[in-house]
Amino acid sequence: MSSSLPYYLGCPAWSNRDWIGKVFRSGTDTSDLLREYSRVFNTVEGNTLFYALPPMATVERWMAESSDCFRFAPKFPKAISHERRLSDAEEENSAFFKVLEALAHGGKLGVSFLQLPPSFNINNLDTLQSYLKALPKEFRYAIEPRHISWYDQADNEKRLDDLLENLGIDKVDFDTRPLNASEPDDDEERDARNRKPQMPIRKAALGKHPVVRFVGKNKVQKNAVYIKEWAPVINKWILEGKKPYIFAHAGDDAFAPYVARMLHEQLKRINLLLPDLPEFESDRAKPDEKSEQLDLF
Repeated sequence: MSSSLPYYLGCPAWSNRDWIGKVFRSGTDTSDLLREYSRVFNTVEGNTLFYALPPMATVERWMAESSDCFRFAPKFPKAISHERRLSDAEEENSAFFKVLEALAHGGKLGVSFLQLPPSFNINNLDTLQSYLKALPKEFRYAIEPRHISWYDQADNEKRLDDLLENLGIDKVDFDTRPLNASEPDDDEERDARNRKPQMPIRKAALGKHPVVRFVGKNKVQKNAVYIKEWAPVINKWILEGKKPYIFAHAGDDAFAPYVARMLHEQLKRINLLLPDLPEFESDRAKPDEKSEQLDLF
């Protein structure tokens, strides 16, 4: 991907084999999925770190296999966020920050995001404040609150926003509205709706790297109204000198790259200076083959 893209765009993972021959080039070996992914996108959610930290040799391999402009967006391990609930996690923190240090040293570290447990609410603000203030200052962070008490449009929300803004930390917008706007089209969407909460949308940039996690429908055109709503917001951030991170999901993430591309194409309609995304393999197909492939999406 061109390093001139003024924002970061990616998906929840890079290792989806369904993308071979559609997004990735035909014949891509499974050992080359990250190389191929970073040809198209310039960031990825580090969701695997939520479940387990990789060996340092794996981190080194990730950096070697990704393009120069690529940035990983690691997710804080659940051992820190959900099991320890941000308290007494010195050992877990140390291990996680070693991964961040390695990625930063290799020039591949983007924003790291901390997803709070669903039950972690405004009554835990002091714990959150203590944890955030103790974070290493050399890294960039974003917080994803998942309890409604953080979104009261009153004192609770102001206290959180003031804390984050003072620390230069962004708040993640987790937008599942497209997924929930109509009945599921398939079992994957039905399962995704059960797993992904509906949170209020604020479209606020508290720091330099606003984060949007957009969960779309598998039938990509059904996301158009929400993508048209987000495009001017993201473009405004870009014009203000911020560099947002935008992650596209779908009920079935086989379709996530197409959601991401739809968003970028909408951005290009209002910002003509944006470069094109690299071609998907389906763009190279013969007309009859291309029609067959697009019918899948």
